[in-house]
Amino acid sequence: MPESQSASRMPELLAPAGGLDALHAAVNAGADAVYLGVEEFNARRGAQNFARADLAQAVRYAHLRQARVYLAANVLIKRDEMSSALDLVAEAWAAGVDAVIVQDLGFAGVVRKALPDVRLHASTQIGAHDPSTIAKLAQIGFARVTLAREVTLGDVRMIAREATPEIEIFAHGALCVSHSGQCLLSSVVGGRSANRGQCAQPCRLPYELYDDTGAKRAAPGRYLLSPKDLCTIEMLPAIIAAGVDAIKIEGRMKAPEYVAVVTSVYRAALNRAFGDPEGFTVTQAEHGSLAEAFSRGFTTGHLGGQRGEDLMGYSRPNNRGVAIGRVSGTGAAGVAIDLDRAIDAGDVLEFWTKRGRFTTRVDRITLKGASVTAAPSGTRATVAADRPVATGDRVFRVVSASLDAAARRLFVPAEAGRIVSAEVSVKARLGEPLTVTLSTADQEGRGLGPIVEPARTKALTAADIMEHAGRLGGTPFKPEGWEIELDQGVGMSFSALHAARRMATDALEDALLTPWADRVRAYPHTPSPGDLSVGAPTADGRSHTREMPDLVVWTTRLATAKACLAAGAHRAIVPEWALEDDAEIPERVSVETSRVAHACEFAQALGHAKAGTSAVASTLGLLSEARRAGADVWAHWGLNAINEWTVELLAQAGASGVWLSPEVSGREISQIARGSSVPVGTAILGRQEVMVLEHCVISSTAHCSGRCGTCPRRTRWYALKDRKGYGMPVIVDPYGRTHVFNAVPLDLTRALDEVISTGVGGVRIDFTVERLQEAQQITKLVRAALESVVAGRGPRTDAVCDPATAGHFFRGVS
Repeated sequence: MPESQSASRMPELLAPAGGLDALHAAVNAGADAVYLGVEEFNARRGAQNFARADLAQAVRYAHLRQARVYLAANVLIKRDEMSSALDLVAEAWAAGVDAVIVQDLGFAGVVRKALPDVRLHASTQIGAHDPSTIAKLAQIGFARVTLAREVTLGDVRMIAREATPEIEIFAHGALCVSHSGQCLLSSVVGGRSANRGQCAQPCRLPYELYDDTGAKRAAPGRYLLSPKDLCTIEMLPAIIAAGVDAIKIEGRMKAPEYVAVVTSVYRAALNRAFGDPEGFTVTQAEHGSLAEAFSRGFTTGHLGGQRGEDLMGYSRPNNRGVAIGRVSGTGAAGVAIDLDRAIDAGDVLEFWTKRGRFTTRVDRITLKGASVTAAPSGTRATVAADRPVATGDRVFRVVSASLDAAARRLFVPAEAGRIVSAEVSVKARLGEPLTVTLSTADQEGRGLGPIVEPARTKALTAADIMEHAGRLGGTPFKPEGWEIELDQGVGMSFSALHAARRMATDALEDALLTPWADRVRAYPHTPSPGDLSVGAPTADGRSHTREMPDLVVWTTRLATAKACLAAGAHRAIVPEWALEDDAEIPERVSVETSRVAHACEFAQALGHAKAGTSAVASTLGLLSEARRAGADVWAHWGLNAINEWTVELLAQAGASGVWLSPEVSGREISQIARGSSVPVGTAILGRQEVMVLEHCVISSTAHCSGRCGTCPRRTRWYALKDRKGYGMPVIVDPYGRTHVFNAVPLDLTRALDEVISTGVGGVRIDFTVERLQEAQQITKLVRAALESVVAGRGPRTDAVCDPATAGHFFRGVS
């Protein structure tokens, strides 16, 4: 936000809508805007989502109640899908959506060219942490940027002060433990890509941490990758003062009741925080409602500077609800509970026993021997339980019947809740047409009736008019003020009055929808992305001859890089954080910028980027700044290029080459290489990085000093072991960020002929746990295998790694 803009205006409250009931709930609970997905091409493909045929109805409902609608098209788009995705955006824009949320950079560029009026919002999946990245996103055409959930409030304040696009942040809901857009764990474990809307949430499963001696490290719980849920309601005055344009509630997979409760609580709190920031408090009832709606335990997250046990929910990965009491005894009548909170019939309780946890629905409550429908706090109530419990066991409520019933009143019926006030003007003058006018602040609708005549029997009264013209049930309006011009002795049938009122409400609805009415005519046909210039001509394409691609190694040790270069690698990549500030970088070594860099880390991240050097840049901002410093820059695979449009956009941003996403197949690599103006590369061997965490996993083993750069624990290797016994190597860098690598290495050495035939300009080996001599020997083997294929002698017949995976090269991701 430019300096001239006020930093104290009311932020937009943006709520999730996984389906039509949730949309009704969000709008009626006070959301300024909702975001939703339509069938495919959104990051919550498991949600109910909307059918294309229902989108116009949903948008109409929201717009008539003065709420905006954003389409989430926030996944990576494959080449073969580009036309369908563009068609969806054009159809949604014609239906009246107010913006489209996008992750895929190439798709954003296509939308800007084909549908230039469409307003674009950058998804948090893009990973915007810094002003440089946001400036590049503005150049691409984004009107709003949703910041990464790892930013601090200080980051937000600085970014909002400098940014041109609007700035949006997440305020409440589930957190991803990995940096959004950088998680491949679900993809490599089960083929369900988080970047394609199908995350299986393996982060919510139990893991154990082992060190490099094979010893299991003690931890406060089993769920080492499961964060608590974000809740920033206490921070609202500071968030408003920081100058953000929108705060977002996560939850398109949640029930409409959840949406209703959380949206209504934040609506009320946001209004108070804006109106009286100094006196702002959050009530106990509001805290309780948020916790009962859904809670894994709450944290203010990175925004509030929380870390370790304040951030992570080590003990459980799902809804914990609220504590309502303890078991005081058992008997034939059931389980007696000393209540710290009131309970109702229909509640779902969870008992925490030594044998584990179980839930039960409360069908009947006994209080002092009598059957009741509710029991107040401070009493001893008896309920049925179908498993053994013991005195002292804790009891939680995970579903509140009364809270859900109140929430449902916001969306059943759909007309409940949010109503637009309208002034009603009725003119009944003898000899003139009956006129009914409904007016809002800036629009009006008028209905005409028959010529007004003298009464033949009973004369029409002002009370009659107010009763019958004011019947606005089933519409988004309610009468708020009257102006009646009524001649004495006028006669008029009530049916004529009703008809004029209906005409007025229809006309007012049409007037309110006028800003979107012309879009169908503006976008009658969708341009094909094949007709759009994306840079280099694609007719002949890049050469797909069997030429030797550059063999590149990635390693965290400069000594290993040098040894691999001597063993036949053409180039090496070493992370910036693994180098000393005064390290002498060999000519053929590229420095990988930090995978993530906040503004305060930019100088360090780019310390080795200058004229005559080469770099691999992990973010748009770092790519731009490294190129400006004179370095030759390749775009990192974390920039998620899975189509040639993204490759060309990165090339225009300064990349001389692009490492493709690990989620592309061989067929897709070939298509991209053929249509790209710069060389592209792919990994062929090694453990792929599957997560980048702002959280330090090893901080779970002991007290964290916060001095990451000098932490002695950080110098060791660790592994996260899953339920099947697979161990994922873990590195913690000097910034305290955790890098998690696949338990099973990639090995495409037996398919090098297929890899080379795609036309890639570079192939990469990722070395993680390998020692120098092993890395050197593998480099020699792979160099010889490449030369053998290029010479026509065929690929290797035996694997370098066993067990191993071919990744997505043959199967791709759906």
